[in-house]
Amino acid sequence: MGIFGDDKLQDERIAALEDHVRGLTETVQANQVDLVEGWVAILALKAQVDEKVSAADVDPAIVKLNDELGEAREQLDKASAAASESWATVQEGARDAMETLRASMRQAVDRIKES
Repeated sequence: MGIFGDDKLQDERIAALEDHVRGLTETVQANQVDLVEGWVAILALKAQVDEKVSAADVDPAIVKLNDELGEAREQLDKASAAASESWATVQEGARDAMETLRASMRQAVDRIKES
């Protein structure tokens, strides 16, 4: 017997909670990707406005970030489409892609600050 006195009701509530957490996680990841897109746009504008940073220094970083952004979007799509059983595994891959993207973003920002 479930904690609510009804196994079926308990299973429905647990499934609803899992769906809610999954949806929140996907939303957070989508927001992270959107934030990085904003940073890429800001870096591109900064390169155009700031005369002391040459385009040659920034362009490779932006290209790399765009590539990693594409990879992060692919991982996010996989996480969204994953079946319940494999969701945790795919979620870990998406989390790793986001961490790689964040690290690259920090490196690009540091390189621009050093210029």
